[in-house]
Amino acid sequence: MIAVPSRKPSCAALATVLLTGLLACGSGEEPASASDPPVDLATLDVGNYPTQPRVVGAVASMDQARFIEAERLGDHVPAPADIDPRFIHTNPSIASVFIDPGAALGKIMAVDRFGEVAPDFIGGFVSSAQTAPDNHGIDMVNAVMIFPDAQKATAAATALEQLDFGYAPNNQPIEIPGYPAAKAHWQPDQQSIGSWFATGHLVIYTWFYDYLKIWLGKVDKQALLELTRKSLDTIVASVANFTPTADLMTLQRDREGMLGRTAPRPREDSWLNPPGVYAGRTARHFTSDPVSTTAMIADNGVDLYASDGADVYRARDIAGAQAVRDELGGLTRKFTAADPPKNLPSAKCKEYIGRNQRFAIRFYCAVSFDRYAAYVWSNQLLDVQQRAAAQYALLVNAS
Repeated sequence: MIAVPSRKPSCAALATVLLTGLLACGSGEEPASASDPPVDLATLDVGNYPTQPRVVGAVASMDQARFIEAERLGDHVPAPADIDPRFIHTNPSIASVFIDPGAALGKIMAVDRFGEVAPDFIGGFVSSAQTAPDNHGIDMVNAVMIFPDAQKATAAATALEQLDFGYAPNNQPIEIPGYPAAKAHWQPDQQSIGSWFATGHLVIYTWFYDYLKIWLGKVDKQALLELTRKSLDTIVASVANFTPTADLMTLQRDREGMLGRTAPRPREDSWLNPPGVYAGRTARHFTSDPVSTTAMIADNGVDLYASDGADVYRARDIAGAQAVRDELGGLTRKFTAADPPKNLPSAKCKEYIGRNQRFAIRFYCAVSFDRYAAYVWSNQLLDVQQRAAAQYALLVNAS
């Protein structure tokens, strides 16, 4: 455990979270539903963006395989609010899927010798949130990491705790109630705790940092222990359902054609996480408004979510997809309406007018066809309109 980190997001990280979180998805002769007008795809301005679905096959490298395995794990990692409903403010500076510990964990723990003491690390998934925005509450981070077997996971948990323990001279060992095998430490003069726990092939790193209590000079050891126990109780039970892949190079990058019908990433855009397909509920990890996203997923039966050059959601039916589109493209005090693409009036487009204009992406559009809703973004209105039109055509052509 280290001293208080800056926790300031990079421009790319904040832009990514804003675009995914500020909510709070042929021939074109057939309408998406009775409420949407028919669209002739030939009349759409799609710029240079592709409109045909891709065939996305098996992984092409071990690093790609490690990312896909970590994405598979993500479907079993609980969202912060599943652990404690107070944790609803997500942190935009931490990637969720990682094979580089420094990129995902370097701001909250010592990672300088991670590769040396845990050489068999495969990949990981991070779940993080705060009880209040802008470092005014408690930070929670849970990083679940995959290792080749239980023996290596146990050895890694011990070694990583020793590495992290040595970072601050006043760290002291502490035992987590109900988890005597967990390797944990805290600083008695700060409301912070770090814990490493091996379960099967996995290692769970849990970190709590209470900015408010630290600012007030207060320490509540029992509260830290209770939060850590509560977190482990929830995560250990959930990740027990994850089955590691025996041969990583056999992994498929797509799931039920979701990535194939999602626009590929333009080279000029910045990203925190690799392209991936997840269970619908896993989308909650990638948004800055998990409350609205949770309701949207539940209300519309979203069972799959893909992220690449667009975000694509598969709903239970056409009406559900249209509701997702309307939610994603809906207006709030931070957004004003923007013109939809020409000849695609069903698209919902908006312009960001909030305070974070230095970092935020400016324009967003949501479209839907059949069971699918998609969300695209750009700093230029014409470009976002072309992306939306191309993504709509892609959904139609994939049907």
